[in-house]
Amino acid sequence: MNHKLELRNVIKTFNSEEGKIKALEDINLDVKPNEFLCIIGPSGCGKTTLLRLIAGLDLPSSGEIILDGNEVKGPSPDRGMVFQEFSLFPWRTVLKNVEFGLENLGVNGRREIAERYIELVGLKGFENCYPYELSGGMKQRVAIARALAMDPAILLMDEPFGSVDAQTRNVLQEELLGIWKRTKKTVLFVTHSVDEAVYLADRVAVMSARPGHIVECMDIDIARPRKRTSVEANEIREMLLMRLGSEYQRIR
Repeated sequence: MNHKLELRNVIKTFNSEEGKIKALEDINLDVKPNEFLCIIGPSGCGKTTLLRLIAGLDLPSSGEIILDGNEVKGPSPDRGMVFQEFSLFPWRTVLKNVEFGLENLGVNGRREIAERYIELVGLKGFENCYPYELSGGMKQRVAIARALAMDPAILLMDEPFGSVDAQTRNVLQEELLGIWKRTKKTVLFVTHSVDEAVYLADRVAVMSARPGHIVECMDIDIARPRKRTSVEANEIREMLLMRLGSEYQRIR
């Protein structure tokens, strides 16, 4: 199924000791079915807040988030989220971590489903390992498998590779693209790395300094597989860096 995600005039305001803080302002965005959309922007611009709203972990102060014609009003298996931190249960094996969401829903055959996604992320043979026995990259693969096992319409990823070394990050990017091509999921991927966005995305949404709003959506019209250092990639990277630079100037 081709899933349609729409954000209409989304505003998010938080209360603090200093008063109300507007984190997001008038977010309008249409996410295309099966699209790989990267979101970049200055630190503190509300990128994570935006993902949390789409996930239903928080609610907009005003505006609407609509998935397949239904307003998002809370968490649901149709939206899976992968966090930057290795959010695994240390007392559960790889298999049991991936089964967790399925177990909560009472899904039959969850072991077979979990094993399929463990194999998909390249961890076959590690089913009975515990998180402390895994590298950082392997832990994040488990988190991705756990999200995919729920068969979500939308996969939300909040800087999932930000805490691994550069070489592991490149490997995980390649693996994620392979999974995306096979599963045909819609992916929203927050990153601070312009290089990562140019390499992964069909389209990059650039957010402003706080209060965050989308100032530009840039299509990445580069054929796949992409070469990280190609002339086309460098040109788009420079354009995005200039756009981001103007937003950082607003912070100073």
